[in-house]
This record gives sequence, C-alpha cells and structure tokens, in this order.
Amino acid sequence: MKNSIFPAFRVLACGLLLLTGCAKEKVPSDHNGTMARNVFPYHLTTEDYNDENTYYMLNDNEPSEVFFNSAERLFYTDQPLQMTFDDEHYFQIRFYSPRALPNVVVWAKLEGYDEQFKLLEIDKVMPFQQLRVQLPFATEDITAYTRSGKKIKIMANPHLDKENMSFEIECDAPYWKTLQSIKMHWRIYFSAYNPNQAGWKYPLRAYQAREAVAIALNLTYMFSTDEFAQAMYEWGPLHSDANKTEINKEALLKRIASHRGLCFGHCSGYYGLGGGETFGLHEEVFYEHYPDDKSVTNTIFHELAHCFGYGHAGNMTYEQTGPGFPSLCHKIYTDMGVRKELPAYSRRFLHTRYVDGRYASDGSARYYHFPSKYIIEDPELDEVDGGLGSDGIGFLDTDFGEKENAAALSFKLDYNDAGVAKKDYMPSGVYVYGDKLYVTNDIRKGNFSWDVYDLSTGKPVHEKKITQWTLPNGNEMTIGTPVDIIRSNDKIYLCGSNNTLFVFDAGNYECISTLGLGFDAVGLAASNGIVYAYRGLARAFPEHLLERGYAASSDNADAHANNSMTVDYSGNVYAVNYASKKLIQLDPKYLQAAKLLSVNEIVLEDNPMGAAWSADGRLFVSFGGTSKKFCEVDPETGKTIKDYTTIGNITLNNPGKCLIRRGTLFIIDRVGGLALYAVPMSELK
Repeated sequence: MKNSIFPAFRVLACGLLLLTGCAKEKVPSDHNGTMARNVFPYHLTTEDYNDENTYYMLNDNEPSEVFFNSAERLFYTDQPLQMTFDDEHYFQIRFYSPRALPNVVVWAKLEGYDEQFKLLEIDKVMPFQQLRVQLPFATEDITAYTRSGKKIKIMANPHLDKENMSFEIECDAPYWKTLQSIKMHWRIYFSAYNPNQAGWKYPLRAYQAREAVAIALNLTYMFSTDEFAQAMYEWGPLHSDANKTEINKEALLKRIASHRGLCFGHCSGYYGLGGGETFGLHEEVFYEHYPDDKSVTNTIFHELAHCFGYGHAGNMTYEQTGPGFPSLCHKIYTDMGVRKELPAYSRRFLHTRYVDGRYASDGSARYYHFPSKYIIEDPELDEVDGGLGSDGIGFLDTDFGEKENAAALSFKLDYNDAGVAKKDYMPSGVYVYGDKLYVTNDIRKGNFSWDVYDLSTGKPVHEKKITQWTLPNGNEMTIGTPVDIIRSNDKIYLCGSNNTLFVFDAGNYECISTLGLGFDAVGLAASNGIVYAYRGLARAFPEHLLERGYAASSDNADAHANNSMTVDYSGNVYAVNYASKKLIQLDPKYLQAAKLLSVNEIVLEDNPMGAAWSADGRLFVSFGGTSKKFCEVDPETGKTIKDYTTIGNITLNNPGKCLIRRGTLFIIDRVGGLALYAVPMSELK
C-alpha cells in the first residue's frame, strides 16, 4: 500500500432504474411498421431504446446494493459483452464497456437446427447497456434466415430454455477486434470492503466502478499483447527483493495471465490497497491514468504487483533496485493510449472529472480541471462530447447584444450622469449590450459601484447603482474593487476583487453565482459560449456549465493591473498584455483538454491599456506607458496607422478601456476627464 498526501459520469444516456427485470416490450419496427414479430432478424436502432428494454448499468443512481452484488455486477475481461436467455424467453445483453459498439449482429443456434440463424441486427450497443428483448419462441412459429441464406421456420416451443440456445456475436468494428484480443480471463467485481476501517471508510461509487471497468479492460488488453511481452523481456532485471533476486519473466507473464481477477474498491488515507484480488484505489487514481489526463499510473501498477504476490522490496512496487515493473507498465500503457490502442484510451469516454458529488481530494465538486498531458483527438470521442473545442455539445452562441440598425451615439458620461460627487466617480470598465450601458466605477473605496444606464433615448440615463448584493448562499456582499464588466446570454459578469467572478441575472441584477478564479481578474470577454477572465493567466468558463467552474487555463505571463481583454467581430478573443506590449489571441481548440492556447500575437509599439475591434476589422488601441494615446493599429504588424488621441473636440488625457458597438466607439478617459466618451465611428476615418 502507498500513503496518500490527501485527506481522506454520469452515463451520457441513462434509462430508468429497473431492478427486477423488464416488462414485455413491443418489438421495434423498422420505422416503417413493416417488421413482423415472428420474423428474424429484429433490427434495433438507438431510437428503439427505451425504459422498457434498456437499463444502463453502473449509472450514478444505481444503488450500491446492486453493484456490490456480484450476482448482478460481475464480468470477465475477455467477455465484456454478456449474452443470456432466460426461462421467460428474454434475450439479454450486458455490455461492460465505456465505449459503444456499432454494427452488432447476434447469431443464434437452436438445438435441433443445423445452422445458426440471424437473431438481431443492432446498430449500436451503448456503453454499460443492459438490453432485454423478449423472443416469441413460446407462442409463435418464427421465420428466420441461416448463415447460408436458407429460409427456415422455427416451430413454437414453450419449453425452450438456455440449455437449448447458444449465441455468437459478429461485428466488424475495430473496437470489437480490440476486445476480442484480450486473453486474460480476469473476473471483475466491486466491493465496499469494510467501511468501519479507516482505509475503506468511503465506499466505491458508481462512477468509480465505471472507471474500474475501463482500467480492467485496459490492463488485460495490454498484458495480452506481444508488445508487452517483448518489452518485458527487453527491460532491465525485475527483482523480487532487496537482494536483487531476479524474477523469471516467463513465469511472471504466466502469473499475470493466470491471475483470477480484481475486486475494485475505493480506499482513503492511501493511494492504493492491493493484494490477491483486493484492489482499492483512491479517488483520483481512478481517472488520472489516461494519457490525456495526468498520465500517472504508478499506484495502479504498484498495487497490481501486490496482487501478483510481490512486496515492497525489489522493484516490482517501489523500484528501490532500479526501474522496474511500474515504469515498464507505465511506458507501454501510455504509448498504447496515445496510439489509441487501449480499449479506453481517453478520459473523454467517461468524463469522470465532471461527475457531481465525487469524493474530491480537495473536498470540492469542482476538482475536475487538469490539463491533458497528451492531446488525443478522435471522431469517436467527438461524437461523445462534441469535440475538444467550444463547438462541443451544449455550447451557446456568441451574444454580443448588437442592436440592428441602431444609430451611432455621441455623448460624454461623467459623475453628473451617475448622480454622485465629482470626487466619487471614475469609470474603469465599460460594456454595451443593446440599449444597456454597464460601467464600473473604482475611484475610491467606499464609493465603488457598477452602474446601469439606458441608451434608448440616445443619451445615457442612469437606471441603477449597485454597491452590494446578496450572494447565492444568503450572505451579503459589499462591492470590492470593480474593474471590468460584460454581458452575455442574459448574464452580467463582474470582476476585480475577491479572486472571484460574480455572475448576475441581467433581468433583475441578482447575483446568481460566484466563480472562483484564484486571482483578481482585470479583463473579461465572451465569445462562442465561453466567458474569459484574465490578469496574468486567462481562465475559460463554458456559459452552459458555469456551475462547474473554469474549464481551462492559459499559460501565466505578465500579470498587471492594466491588462484587459478584447473580442473581434469574428469571435476571436485577445488578452491585452500591458507589460509585454502585446495582444495575445486565445484559442479554445483544446478547451475540454483543460488547455487554453495562445495562437497569435500582435506586438505593439507601446503598453496597451485597452483595445477594440470594429465590425469591418479595424483595430484601435489605448496606450499607457509613456505615450498615453489612442490609435488605430495595423492588426498584422502592430504599427500605428493613425493617432486618434484627439477626436473632434475631445482630447483624451489617459485613454483606458474601450469598446466598439452600435457603430460607436466607447472609450474611458482615466485621468483629467474622468469620463466615458461615446464617439460615432464616422469620426474615426
């Protein structure tokens, strides 16, 4: 066992919980109503699955009494697809797999008939699916077709039972070939062990059991390959003790092959507990083994070595005598995973880090962010989750809130419009959405606010001043330092202090969520269903999954209070980096791999305070540093095209954040003017 430094998936489509079998269902048709009940084969599509014929094993709501019962939940690794036939003539498939299996044909052999006949054509057997179909052998004569193409009639026989029937799967899917290549006949089952003992205090949960299935299939596939055997023979010596007594590798391979199996449990206070068939793993060990997760496998192979009969001496567990069994297995396991050869090669099949109510090592339900060590792309994975980027399942469209055919605006907004004393108002952040103008004010502690203005008349009319609010937990929040504000998809986002991104309902201005950042953000942006918060690093929050916190982070560089963000009209998001004099484009291509990429940089001539893009692709930048100017900039070279520090009768003293909406430049002057200006873009020719 290994000491832990920590204190002690929902299946994508879940049917209703059925514990006592299924009611008789209608035989699915071919959607044209032409399928006869007494003609084989039956053709099943995913549209035919319902709560009468399908149940998903190990779903999050499955009682532990079910999955800890080996009579209900047990399989052999070389037989993950189980087929049975009961006395009521129900044919049943149980599929212990985190991946779907397409194009499945079931052939049946009936005692007294010379050939197999085609029983079922199944478009796709789903992960962890239990499928039950009642066959009318008892009451009806059935027409069927044999492998040789003969049409036969099977006479009604109420006395048929499982002894009279056998079944065979035919499938051309590569995944089926992978499963068929598993030679290890390990039985896999689950246990709570003894919850009264500290190490087993927190019993295995269903999502961990699903991961256990993935681990078991992966291990036995790897151990079944010639690649593993060859790598073991070529590896350095394996030792059974501190005296470096060498292990006969051929004997070790036989020991692995003949192992009876693993009984998975969840342990606490240790990373793992193993020996014989006992196989306990700590929370994160169940999902960190994937190459596109942390790619850490040491605990798994350490405990396996215990199961094979080895102790802590030698190099089968801790490797005191040189690189041994854990290192050997890790290399092969990782290589096979990256090559997509393992049965379950990616965390994206199960998305266990997204499961609510996990035993998170940090005690939070948000412990799911971890950048992939390796990026694994695959159309099969994209079918499961929509892809690694922001075009995945459930992502919202970009919502800039642009008002069509809205007239350009021209005004100066200052303390008079806010209804406060001059000393109490200096705009910091600005955002325009339709006829709403949102401004943050950070001139002086005790007078901080964020304000809402109505623009429907063409001039800003103060609507609401917000200095405190009630948090979702009922506690009162007094505003910290408000810096930036945006609106997207009926929500307002505010940042600046408390290491928090505050989320408000855009209709009633109630605080509906708080999102942890780990830093005081100074820039916000929203595009393609993702909200970004930035200071030195950027964090991305999918708008449809805000409750899960941030999904990805960028590299950390040049944190500065004058940083900001901007979005062009194509939806590209840029971090405006003051110290490095750059606009850094962020790409969510690998968002679900928890990585936010920097893909392009626009190098500027001075330190940027803010940046804005026009609808026709022009780039405008507010410069701080020594220049304190506002200019149009070439988006390719970063060179100044034209200085707009003076626009008509407006001269900017210290231009800050800016935004272009409604054919209007909105720009904040931080010093001297202490104001927000609205300038028609027609004046910036």
